[in-house]
Amino acid sequence: MTFPPPRALAPAERTVSSRRAPGGGPAVRASYDTVAEDDAELVGQGMEPEATWERAVLRAFAESVAPGGRVGDLGCGTGRTAGRLRGLGVSVLGVDLSPQMLRVAARDHREVPFRTGDMTRLPLAPGALAGALAWYSTVHSPDEQVEAMAAEFARVLAPGGVLCVAFKVGADGSAPAGWLRHAYGHEVRLPVYRRPVDALCALLGRHGLTETARVVRGPDGGEPSPQGFVLLRRGARVAGSAS
Repeated sequence: MTFPPPRALAPAERTVSSRRAPGGGPAVRASYDTVAEDDAELVGQGMEPEATWERAVLRAFAESVAPGGRVGDLGCGTGRTAGRLRGLGVSVLGVDLSPQMLRVAARDHREVPFRTGDMTRLPLAPGALAGALAWYSTVHSPDEQVEAMAAEFARVLAPGGVLCVAFKVGADGSAPAGWLRHAYGHEVRLPVYRRPVDALCALLGRHGLTETARVVRGPDGGEPSPQGFVLLRRGARVAGSAS
């Protein structure tokens, strides 16, 4: 799932501090199934709500991918970032856990193929992608799930492939910084994790993904935390791989 962008979070969007995360994938899927139509209507199909840095990071990512290579937008939501990448000349496919988000994505971005899938068990062959994008799609997951996602990112990337991760920056990612309880006029149930940049890069690095660039920007609008963006490249060999 793509996390609602900073400007989509109106003052009424409430987070409740907690040390307990709700029930993982099913709760996340149900929440995004609920908000899918309103997400598309209120945020739009393009990238207009995103700040300059977000658009710049996506351009840099697109230009880093090998010419002609396919990119997976992993946790694509309603397909906004996939559509943006397509507009930048990238061959892209989207994967998401939420059937309703994918229904909206397929309707609004007919030129992009979409698949249902869990980011800890991606429906893609080893080495299938030249690039992988996780655009705020790790922010509802605890460290052990992100570890499994990192292994999958490395598995589906070809050697030399590029990974871009957008996330919320915080001091400690071991527990949710809060819960998102209300979004787009609906009650939802989503933990929100904020992670240190160094810790996330170290986690990804354990799976053969080497940092090449990072951007951290300060809070913007109604978003209370800094936002992080990292670009990484898959080496010739990754953990558990004979490639």
